[in-house]
Amino acid sequence: MISGSYARSRGNPVKLVTRSLLPALIASALASPSAIAQEDCVELKGAPPGLYMATDEGITYAIGNDGKEIVMSANEAGFADEGGAKCIKKTPRFMDWPCSTDAAQSRRFATYRIEDMENPGSVEEIVRRYFDIPEVIEPIPNWVDGEYNVVLDVDQLIPWVSSEYWYHVDPSRPILDEKRPKVLLVALYVGLNKVVVDNNMLKSLQEYYGDDPVPVAFMFNDSNTVPVSYFGPNVSLEEILKASKERGIKLADPPLWWLGDYNLSVTPEEFETFFDIPPLEDIPPEKVEQIRADLEANGFSKKPIIVNLFSDTATFAIDQPLRVTVASSMGLTRIPTVIQTIEPDAILARCGPGTPIGMDGGAISGETTPLSGSTVDSGNPVVPPPIDPEPEDPLSPSGDDIEG
Repeated sequence: MISGSYARSRGNPVKLVTRSLLPALIASALASPSAIAQEDCVELKGAPPGLYMATDEGITYAIGNDGKEIVMSANEAGFADEGGAKCIKKTPRFMDWPCSTDAAQSRRFATYRIEDMENPGSVEEIVRRYFDIPEVIEPIPNWVDGEYNVVLDVDQLIPWVSSEYWYHVDPSRPILDEKRPKVLLVALYVGLNKVVVDNNMLKSLQEYYGDDPVPVAFMFNDSNTVPVSYFGPNVSLEEILKASKERGIKLADPPLWWLGDYNLSVTPEEFETFFDIPPLEDIPPEKVEQIRADLEANGFSKKPIIVNLFSDTATFAIDQPLRVTVASSMGLTRIPTVIQTIEPDAILARCGPGTPIGMDGGAISGETTPLSGSTVDSGNPVVPPPIDPEPEDPLSPSGDDIEG
Protein backbone atom coordinates (compact mmCIF):
# COMPACT_ATOMS: atom_id res chain seq x y z
CA MET A 1 0.00 0.00 0.00
CA ILE A 2 1.44 3.37 -1.00
CA SER A 3 1.27 6.04 1.64
CA GLY A 4 2.48 9.57 2.22
CA SER A 5 2.69 11.93 5.14
CA TYR A 6 0.36 14.79 5.89
CA ALA A 7 -0.08 17.43 8.56
CA ARG A 8 -2.31 20.30 9.53
CA SER A 9 -1.57 23.82 8.36
CA ARG A 10 -3.55 26.40 10.31
CA GLY A 11 -6.20 23.77 10.96
CA ASN A 12 -6.39 22.33 7.43
CA PRO A 13 -4.99 18.97 6.31
CA VAL A 14 -2.76 20.69 3.78
CA LYS A 15 0.90 21.49 3.96
CA LEU A 16 3.09 24.44 3.10
CA VAL A 17 6.24 23.87 1.09
CA THR A 18 9.04 25.11 3.28
CA ARG A 19 11.22 25.98 0.31
CA SER A 20 8.57 28.17 -1.28
CA LEU A 21 9.32 31.88 -1.35
CA LEU A 22 6.70 33.76 0.61
CA PRO A 23 6.14 37.47 0.22
CA ALA A 24 7.74 39.51 2.96
CA LEU A 25 4.36 40.54 4.29
CA ILE A 26 3.28 36.94 4.77
CA ALA A 27 6.55 35.98 6.38
CA SER A 28 6.46 38.91 8.79
CA ALA A 29 2.85 38.27 9.70
CA LEU A 30 3.45 34.60 10.41
CA ALA A 31 6.57 35.39 12.40
CA SER A 32 4.93 38.14 14.42
CA PRO A 33 4.49 37.25 18.10
CA SER A 34 1.12 39.02 18.02
CA ALA A 35 -0.23 36.84 15.22
CA ILE A 36 -2.97 34.44 16.25
CA ALA A 37 -2.33 30.76 15.47
CA GLN A 38 -5.16 28.80 13.90
CA GLU A 39 -5.31 26.44 16.84
CA ASP A 40 -6.34 29.47 18.95
CA CYS A 41 -9.45 30.04 16.85
CA VAL A 42 -12.75 30.36 18.66
CA GLU A 43 -16.14 28.88 17.99
CA LEU A 44 -18.79 31.57 17.79
CA LYS A 45 -22.16 31.01 19.38
CA GLY A 46 -24.90 32.46 17.24
CA ALA A 47 -24.09 35.59 15.23
CA PRO A 48 -22.81 38.29 17.61
CA PRO A 49 -22.51 41.85 16.22
CA GLY A 50 -19.15 42.72 14.75
CA LEU A 51 -17.07 42.48 11.57
CA TYR A 52 -17.02 39.10 9.84
CA MET A 53 -14.28 38.20 7.36
CA ALA A 54 -13.72 35.22 5.07
CA THR A 55 -11.22 34.32 2.36
CA ASP A 56 -12.21 32.62 -0.89
CA GLU A 57 -8.76 32.70 -2.50
CA GLY A 58 -5.32 33.86 -1.42
CA ILE A 59 -4.67 35.26 2.06
CA THR A 60 -6.42 37.94 4.12
CA TYR A 61 -4.79 39.86 6.97
CA ALA A 62 -6.63 41.64 9.76
CA ILE A 63 -5.43 43.59 12.79
CA GLY A 64 -7.74 44.18 15.74
CA ASN A 65 -7.79 47.24 17.97
CA ASP A 66 -5.78 45.22 20.46
CA GLY A 67 -2.93 45.00 17.94
CA LYS A 68 -3.25 41.27 17.37
CA GLU A 69 -3.09 39.99 13.80
CA ILE A 70 -4.98 37.16 12.18
CA VAL A 71 -4.07 35.52 8.89
CA MET A 72 -6.84 33.79 6.95
CA SER A 73 -6.10 31.46 4.06
CA ALA A 74 -8.69 30.20 1.60
CA ASN A 75 -11.79 28.80 3.32
CA GLU A 76 -10.84 30.37 6.66
CA ALA A 77 -12.77 33.10 8.47
CA GLY A 78 -12.33 35.73 11.16
CA PHE A 79 -14.33 38.00 13.43
CA ALA A 80 -13.60 41.37 15.05
CA ASP A 81 -15.40 43.39 17.72
CA GLU A 82 -14.44 45.70 20.57
CA GLY A 83 -12.48 42.86 22.12
CA GLY A 84 -10.17 42.52 19.12
CA ALA A 85 -9.77 40.28 16.08
CA LYS A 86 -9.89 36.51 16.22
CA CYS A 87 -10.05 33.62 13.80
CA ILE A 88 -13.16 31.45 13.98
CA LYS A 89 -13.27 27.71 13.54
CA LYS A 90 -16.18 27.60 11.13
CA THR A 91 -17.35 30.08 8.52
CA PRO A 92 -20.89 31.20 9.45
CA ARG A 93 -23.53 29.83 7.13
CA PHE A 94 -24.74 33.30 6.17
CA MET A 95 -21.23 34.06 4.81
CA ASP A 96 -20.87 30.79 3.00
CA TRP A 97 -22.83 31.81 -0.09
CA PRO A 98 -23.30 30.19 -2.50
CA CYS A 99 -21.59 27.08 -1.18
CA SER A 100 -24.12 26.49 1.59
CA THR A 101 -27.06 26.56 -0.83
CA ASP A 102 -28.88 23.41 -1.94
CA ALA A 103 -27.89 24.09 -5.55
CA ALA A 104 -24.20 24.10 -4.70
CA GLN A 105 -24.43 21.08 -2.43
CA SER A 106 -26.29 19.05 -5.05
CA ARG A 107 -23.62 19.89 -7.62
CA ARG A 108 -20.62 18.96 -5.47
CA PHE A 109 -19.01 15.58 -5.06
CA ALA A 110 -18.93 14.04 -1.60
CA THR A 111 -15.89 14.99 0.48
CA TYR A 112 -13.59 13.52 3.10
CA ARG A 113 -10.47 14.54 5.00
CA ILE A 114 -7.09 12.89 4.63
CA GLU A 115 -7.01 11.91 8.29
CA ASP A 116 -10.21 9.93 7.70
CA MET A 117 -8.53 7.67 5.14
CA GLU A 118 -7.79 4.04 5.87
CA ASN A 119 -4.18 4.73 4.88
CA PRO A 120 -3.67 8.52 4.95
CA GLY A 121 -1.92 9.70 1.80
CA SER A 122 -2.41 6.49 -0.19
CA VAL A 123 -2.58 7.35 -3.88
CA GLU A 124 -4.53 4.18 -4.63
CA GLU A 125 -7.18 5.04 -2.07
CA ILE A 126 -7.45 8.65 -3.24
CA VAL A 127 -7.89 7.52 -6.85
CA ARG A 128 -10.32 4.75 -5.97
CA ARG A 129 -12.55 6.97 -3.86
CA TYR A 130 -12.69 9.60 -6.61
CA PHE A 131 -13.41 7.20 -9.47
CA ASP A 132 -15.72 4.79 -7.67
CA ILE A 133 -17.90 7.04 -5.50
CA PRO A 134 -16.87 9.85 -6.42
CA GLU A 135 -15.59 11.81 -3.44
CA VAL A 136 -12.73 14.26 -3.07
CA ILE A 137 -10.37 15.54 -0.41
CA GLU A 138 -11.44 18.63 1.48
CA PRO A 139 -10.29 21.29 2.09
CA ILE A 140 -8.66 21.90 -1.28
CA PRO A 141 -5.05 23.06 -0.86
CA ASN A 142 -4.23 26.48 -2.26
CA TRP A 143 -1.27 25.10 -4.20
CA VAL A 144 -0.53 28.50 -5.78
CA ASP A 145 0.59 29.57 -2.30
CA GLY A 146 2.61 26.38 -1.81
CA GLU A 147 0.00 24.25 -0.04
CA TYR A 148 -0.28 20.55 -0.83
CA ASN A 149 -1.99 17.35 0.29
CA VAL A 150 0.83 14.85 0.83
CA VAL A 151 4.53 14.30 0.25
CA LEU A 152 5.49 11.28 -1.83
CA ASP A 153 8.59 9.63 -3.20
CA VAL A 154 8.75 9.89 -6.97
CA ASP A 155 8.79 6.09 -7.19
CA GLN A 156 5.30 6.10 -5.68
CA LEU A 157 4.05 8.24 -8.57
CA ILE A 158 5.67 6.38 -11.48
CA PRO A 159 2.78 3.85 -11.83
CA TRP A 160 0.46 6.79 -12.54
CA VAL A 161 2.63 8.50 -15.17
CA SER A 162 1.32 8.48 -18.74
CA SER A 163 1.54 10.46 -21.96
CA GLU A 164 -1.51 12.54 -21.03
CA TYR A 165 -1.14 16.28 -20.37
CA TRP A 166 -3.43 19.24 -19.81
CA TYR A 167 -1.13 22.15 -20.66
CA HIS A 168 2.07 23.28 -22.31
CA VAL A 169 4.72 25.52 -20.78
CA ASP A 170 6.39 28.47 -22.44
CA PRO A 171 9.87 27.27 -23.50
CA SER A 172 11.50 30.65 -22.84
CA ARG A 173 10.78 30.44 -19.10
CA PRO A 174 12.66 28.10 -16.76
CA ILE A 175 10.29 25.40 -15.59
CA LEU A 176 11.23 26.12 -11.97
CA ASP A 177 10.51 29.82 -12.33
CA GLU A 178 10.74 31.53 -8.94
CA LYS A 179 7.04 32.42 -9.21
CA ARG A 180 5.98 28.81 -9.80
CA PRO A 181 5.17 26.82 -6.62
CA LYS A 182 7.44 23.85 -6.09
CA VAL A 183 4.47 21.50 -5.84
CA LEU A 184 3.73 18.57 -8.15
CA LEU A 185 0.18 18.61 -9.48
CA VAL A 186 -1.69 15.36 -10.07
CA ALA A 187 -4.92 15.94 -12.00
CA LEU A 188 -7.77 13.43 -11.86
CA TYR A 189 -10.57 13.19 -14.42
CA VAL A 190 -13.54 11.19 -13.22
CA GLY A 191 -15.27 11.36 -16.62
CA LEU A 192 -12.36 9.46 -18.14
CA ASN A 193 -11.12 7.57 -15.07
CA LYS A 194 -7.68 9.00 -15.77
CA VAL A 195 -4.88 10.19 -13.54
CA VAL A 196 -2.53 12.74 -15.12
CA VAL A 197 0.76 13.45 -13.39
CA ASP A 198 2.27 16.80 -14.39
CA ASN A 199 5.13 15.62 -16.59
CA ASN A 200 6.20 19.21 -17.16
CA MET A 201 7.32 19.41 -13.53
CA LEU A 202 8.02 15.83 -12.45
CA LYS A 203 11.69 15.50 -13.40
CA SER A 204 12.59 19.05 -12.38
CA LEU A 205 10.99 18.69 -8.95
CA GLN A 206 12.71 15.36 -8.45
CA GLU A 207 16.04 17.10 -9.04
CA TYR A 208 15.00 20.08 -6.91
CA TYR A 209 14.14 18.00 -3.85
CA GLY A 210 16.86 15.41 -4.34
CA ASP A 211 16.40 12.52 -1.93
CA ASP A 212 13.51 14.23 -0.17
CA PRO A 213 9.91 13.39 -1.04
CA VAL A 214 7.99 15.72 -3.36
CA PRO A 215 4.96 17.76 -2.20
CA VAL A 216 1.87 16.69 -4.16
CA ALA A 217 -1.45 18.46 -4.64
CA PHE A 218 -4.35 16.50 -6.13
CA MET A 219 -6.57 18.40 -8.56
CA PHE A 220 -10.05 16.89 -8.74
CA ASN A 221 -11.92 18.00 -11.86
CA ASP A 222 -15.60 18.32 -12.73
CA SER A 223 -17.12 15.26 -14.40
CA ASN A 224 -17.19 16.95 -17.83
CA THR A 225 -13.56 18.14 -17.77
CA VAL A 226 -10.83 16.59 -19.92
CA PRO A 227 -7.12 17.26 -20.45
CA VAL A 228 -6.25 18.78 -23.82
CA SER A 229 -4.41 15.56 -24.74
CA TYR A 230 -7.86 13.96 -24.96
CA PHE A 231 -8.12 15.49 -28.44
CA GLY A 232 -4.71 14.34 -29.65
CA PRO A 233 -1.68 16.49 -30.57
CA ASN A 234 -3.36 18.68 -33.22
CA VAL A 235 -6.46 19.93 -31.47
CA SER A 236 -8.29 22.88 -33.02
CA LEU A 237 -10.72 25.53 -31.81
CA GLU A 238 -13.37 23.90 -33.96
CA GLU A 239 -12.99 20.55 -32.18
CA ILE A 240 -13.15 22.17 -28.76
CA LEU A 241 -16.27 24.14 -29.65
CA LYS A 242 -17.96 21.06 -31.12
CA ALA A 243 -17.16 18.96 -28.05
CA SER A 244 -18.60 21.64 -25.79
CA LYS A 245 -21.74 22.12 -27.87
CA GLU A 246 -22.53 18.46 -28.46
CA ARG A 247 -21.18 16.75 -25.33
CA GLY A 248 -20.75 19.52 -22.74
CA ILE A 249 -17.02 18.82 -22.58
CA LYS A 250 -14.63 21.47 -21.29
CA LEU A 251 -10.84 21.70 -21.17
CA ALA A 252 -8.91 21.70 -17.92
CA ASP A 253 -7.39 25.09 -17.17
CA PRO A 254 -3.61 25.53 -17.43
CA PRO A 255 -2.10 25.98 -13.96
CA LEU A 256 -0.51 29.44 -14.38
CA TRP A 257 -1.37 31.26 -17.59
CA TRP A 258 0.35 34.41 -16.25
CA LEU A 259 3.61 32.44 -16.46
CA GLY A 260 2.89 31.46 -20.06
CA ASP A 261 1.12 28.11 -19.50
CA TYR A 262 -1.38 27.40 -22.28
CA ASN A 263 -3.71 24.73 -23.66
CA LEU A 264 -2.95 24.74 -27.37
CA SER A 265 -1.33 26.70 -30.17
CA VAL A 266 -3.66 28.25 -32.74
CA THR A 267 -2.86 29.48 -36.24
CA PRO A 268 -3.69 33.06 -37.21
CA GLU A 269 -5.90 31.62 -39.95
CA GLU A 270 -8.04 29.72 -37.45
CA PHE A 271 -8.38 32.82 -35.30
CA GLU A 272 -9.71 34.64 -38.36
CA THR A 273 -12.29 31.89 -38.84
CA PHE A 274 -13.88 32.53 -35.46
CA PHE A 275 -13.06 36.15 -34.66
CA ASP A 276 -12.94 39.59 -36.20
CA ILE A 277 -9.16 39.96 -36.41
CA PRO A 278 -8.36 43.42 -37.77
CA PRO A 279 -5.93 43.85 -40.65
CA LEU A 280 -2.61 45.42 -39.77
CA GLU A 281 -3.37 48.66 -41.63
CA ASP A 282 -6.44 49.25 -39.45
CA ILE A 283 -4.38 49.38 -36.26
CA PRO A 284 -2.79 52.74 -35.33
CA PRO A 285 0.96 52.61 -36.10
CA GLU A 286 1.94 53.55 -32.55
CA LYS A 287 -0.16 50.66 -31.24
CA VAL A 288 1.46 48.26 -33.70
CA GLU A 289 4.93 49.34 -32.54
CA GLN A 290 3.95 48.98 -28.90
CA ILE A 291 2.69 45.43 -29.42
CA ARG A 292 5.61 44.53 -31.66
CA ALA A 293 8.14 45.72 -29.07
CA ASP A 294 6.42 43.66 -26.39
CA LEU A 295 6.34 40.54 -28.55
CA GLU A 296 10.00 40.96 -29.45
CA ALA A 297 10.91 41.25 -25.78
CA ASN A 298 8.56 38.71 -24.24
CA GLY A 299 6.67 36.80 -26.90
CA PHE A 300 3.73 35.22 -25.05
CA SER A 301 5.68 34.22 -21.93
CA LYS A 302 3.73 36.54 -19.63
CA LYS A 303 0.31 36.00 -21.10
CA PRO A 304 -1.03 33.81 -23.91
CA ILE A 305 -4.09 34.75 -25.93
CA ILE A 306 -7.19 33.96 -23.86
CA VAL A 307 -10.34 32.66 -25.52
CA ASN A 308 -13.55 32.41 -23.51
CA LEU A 309 -15.94 29.64 -24.47
CA PHE A 310 -19.51 30.31 -23.33
CA SER A 311 -21.03 26.87 -23.03
CA ASP A 312 -24.67 27.98 -22.88
CA THR A 313 -24.47 29.74 -26.27
CA ALA A 314 -21.62 27.73 -27.81
CA THR A 315 -19.77 30.92 -28.71
CA PHE A 316 -16.20 32.20 -28.41
CA ALA A 317 -14.76 35.55 -27.33
CA ILE A 318 -11.12 36.61 -27.68
CA ASP A 319 -9.34 39.07 -25.42
CA GLN A 320 -6.56 40.50 -27.63
CA PRO A 321 -7.20 40.32 -31.37
CA LEU A 322 -4.63 43.05 -32.07
CA ARG A 323 -1.82 40.89 -30.70
CA VAL A 324 -2.88 38.13 -33.10
CA THR A 325 -2.62 40.52 -36.03
CA VAL A 326 0.81 41.83 -35.07
CA ALA A 327 2.14 38.38 -34.21
CA SER A 328 1.02 37.11 -37.61
CA SER A 329 2.72 40.04 -39.34
CA MET A 330 5.94 39.09 -37.55
CA GLY A 331 5.81 35.58 -38.99
CA LEU A 332 4.45 33.62 -36.03
CA THR A 333 2.49 30.68 -37.36
CA ARG A 334 1.30 29.30 -34.01
CA ILE A 335 0.06 31.38 -31.09
CA PRO A 336 -0.16 30.01 -27.50
CA THR A 337 -3.79 30.06 -26.42
CA VAL A 338 -5.75 29.43 -23.24
CA ILE A 339 -9.36 28.23 -23.37
CA GLN A 340 -11.50 29.31 -20.43
CA THR A 341 -14.94 27.72 -20.39
CA ILE A 342 -17.70 29.82 -18.82
CA GLU A 343 -20.62 27.66 -17.70
CA PRO A 344 -24.02 28.81 -16.38
CA ASP A 345 -23.17 27.49 -12.92
CA ALA A 346 -19.67 29.01 -12.80
CA ILE A 347 -20.36 30.63 -9.42
CA LEU A 348 -21.40 27.31 -7.90
CA ALA A 349 -18.35 25.62 -9.41
CA ARG A 350 -16.14 27.67 -7.10
CA CYS A 351 -17.48 25.62 -4.19
CA GLY A 352 -15.68 22.48 -5.34
CA PRO A 353 -15.61 19.87 -8.09
CA GLY A 354 -18.72 17.98 -9.07
CA THR A 355 -21.15 17.48 -11.93
CA PRO A 356 -22.28 20.73 -13.59
CA ILE A 357 -25.98 21.43 -13.46
CA GLY A 358 -27.72 19.90 -16.46
CA MET A 359 -24.97 17.33 -17.10
CA ASP A 360 -25.09 13.61 -16.49
CA GLY A 361 -22.55 10.87 -16.13
CA GLY A 362 -22.43 10.21 -19.88
CA ALA A 363 -21.12 13.64 -20.80
CA ILE A 364 -17.76 12.33 -21.98
CA SER A 365 -18.99 9.34 -23.93
CA GLY A 366 -19.95 9.38 -27.60
CA GLU A 367 -18.27 9.68 -30.98
CA THR A 368 -18.20 13.45 -31.41
CA THR A 369 -14.74 13.72 -29.89
CA PRO A 370 -11.64 11.58 -30.40
CA LEU A 371 -10.44 8.97 -27.98
CA SER A 372 -7.89 10.08 -25.45
CA GLY A 373 -4.18 9.51 -26.02
CA SER A 374 -2.52 6.22 -25.30
CA THR A 375 -0.66 5.55 -22.09
CA VAL A 376 2.93 4.42 -21.87
CA ASP A 377 4.79 1.97 -19.72
CA SER A 378 4.87 3.24 -16.13
CA GLY A 379 8.63 3.00 -16.06
CA ASN A 380 9.05 5.48 -18.89
CA PRO A 381 7.62 8.89 -17.99
CA VAL A 382 7.33 11.21 -20.95
CA VAL A 383 6.83 14.89 -21.52
CA PRO A 384 3.92 16.21 -23.60
CA PRO A 385 4.43 15.85 -27.35
CA PRO A 386 5.68 19.05 -28.99
CA ILE A 387 3.33 21.25 -30.94
CA ASP A 388 3.64 21.41 -34.71
CA PRO A 389 7.11 22.63 -35.68
CA GLU A 390 7.39 26.27 -36.58
CA PRO A 391 9.79 27.92 -39.04
CA GLU A 392 12.91 29.50 -37.60
CA ASP A 393 11.86 32.62 -35.73
CA PRO A 394 14.01 34.83 -33.51
CA LEU A 395 10.99 35.43 -31.29
CA SER A 396 10.03 33.13 -28.46
CA PRO A 397 6.33 32.16 -28.43
CA SER A 398 5.45 34.23 -25.36
CA GLY A 399 4.27 37.78 -24.31
CA ASP A 400 2.77 40.31 -21.91
CA ASP A 401 -0.66 41.87 -21.83
CA ILE A 402 -0.30 45.38 -23.18
CA GLU A 403 -3.62 45.96 -24.87
CA GLY A 404 -5.61 46.28 -21.64
